[in-house]
Amino acid sequence: MSERTTDGDDPAAVREDGPRVVYSPAADRDEETDLSIAVVEAVAEAKGVEPTEMGATLYDAVDPDALDRLFTDHGGDGLAGRVVFELGVHEVTVQSNGDVLVRQIDRR
Repeated sequence: MSERTTDGDDPAAVREDGPRVVYSPAADRDEETDLSIAVVEAVAEAKGVEPTEMGATLYDAVDPDALDRLFTDHGGDGLAGRVVFELGVHEVTVQSNGDVLVRQIDRR
């Protein structure tokens, strides 16, 4: 199994000794990309498939529209925090700044 890691120069460096982890910083995405789309893309990368080939949908775990609205700037009073949920064998953490972390859950 591979692990995506943020160590070193390459934020998507691959190691061969652990669960796969994908980190998608908000700074690396187009401002107009919805947070729900960023989550789908990160989970698809963690699974090694195209977003249209994921099987389970984001809606199976969380309402995508609610996720998009949750951390939207509300006149400068944006919420700080994070949302953590499971989608299949992945744990997804969405930070209020738009960063997305996806890691494979070890279900031994």
